[in-house]
Parts: sequence; structure tokens; C-alpha cells
Amino acid sequence: MGAYGARQRLFLHAPPRACACRIRTGAATQSEFSLAQGYYALALSYTGRWQDSYAAAQRAIRQSPRDPSSAIYYGVAAYAQFVGRNYCEAIALAREATRQRGDLTGAYRVLTVAAGMAGKIDDAKAALDELRRAQPNISLAWIATQLPWNSDAERDHYLEGFRRAGLT
Repeated sequence: MGAYGARQRLFLHAPPRACACRIRTGAATQSEFSLAQGYYALALSYTGRWQDSYAAAQRAIRQSPRDPSSAIYYGVAAYAQFVGRNYCEAIALAREATRQRGDLTGAYRVLTVAAGMAGKIDDAKAALDELRRAQPNISLAWIATQLPWNSDAERDHYLEGFRRAGLT
């Protein structure tokens, strides 16, 4: 990953709104750069702007359909749909992300919570089992403290999907 991508990773440790603003600048100046669009989409999803996030993730996928990072863009699109409460769409996108890259923990997390919230408990439990293979230390406490949350309500919504899947 080049300096631009490394810089985007550093921005993700800033508060979500500041992150989105900073990455938007890079995405605007290099709009053909799918990685910039992908990180922009992720930052937008963390600020609750799920529709804009989904659009940016779709741009990243379209701009570079064979990109090795394509699975990440599908995972970001899945999370955006989860934030928008479109669970079936989130499930489909997360499955595509995990099909492309079987160790993508973020996609397994979204697959787990979306299936849980959609009432597909068997699918949620199966996704949680896969997630535990890739991220054995996963717990509700880890999720609550290690992911950037726009609000307590968003964090609680995400945690509820995991609870329904059986995570403690």
C-alpha cells in the first residue's frame, strides 16, 4: 500500500466526521482512485451517512472491479446497508465480500449482525462461527470498545445483532 493508503488508514483513527471530511478531499482530487472511494465510504458509514457511503462503495467497485481490495468495498457497502436497516441487502453484499476473501473479519461481522437482525438466526450463528475462526477473540466488549461509533444507538443496534447470533 502506498503513502496515500497509509494516510487514509491513519485518518480512520480520527473522529468519524473529521475522517470523512479529510478523506473526501483525497477522493475528490483522485476520484478514479478506488481505494480513496472505499475509505471515504467507510468513513461515511461511521457517521451514519449510509446512503452516501453505499454510493461511494459502489463507485469503488465499479472503478476497479478486479481490485484485490474489492472484497473490502463489498464489506463497506454491506455495512452501509446494515446502518440503513436493509438487512437482506447487507447479507448479500457481505456474502460477496466473504466469497472474495474468506478472512475478512469486517464482512463476517456484518453478515452476523445483519442475519441476526433479519431473524435468520441459523445464518447468524453460522457467520459467527466463521468470524470466530478469523477473529477468535471476538466479544461484545471488544466490539463496543474497538470500533468507531457515531452514536450509542448505532453501537447498540450492532451489538443486538451479535446478541441474537449468540455472542456474549
